[in-house]
Amino acid sequence: MEFLHLSKDTLINWSLLPQVELVSDSEDDAEVAMAKVREQCQREEEVKRQEEEAKAEWWRQKEAEEARKAEEA
Repeated sequence: MEFLHLSKDTLINWSLLPQVELVSDSEDDAEVAMAKVREQCQREEEVKRQEEEAKAEWWRQKEAEEARKAEEA
């Protein structure tokens, strides 16, 4: 990213700059809050998915152990 060093006497042709949508602080705050909520939900879903995978793996190991014991008997 390039930075321009402007003095107080520098004239700027604002029409050359990209158009941006201006939002109020309250709109920005609401977007940030919603983003934080989405991130928290995603983290909770990931933790839940990992717990379910760990539980499924535990059951697979238990069933494999029971099958091995049944074969030995």
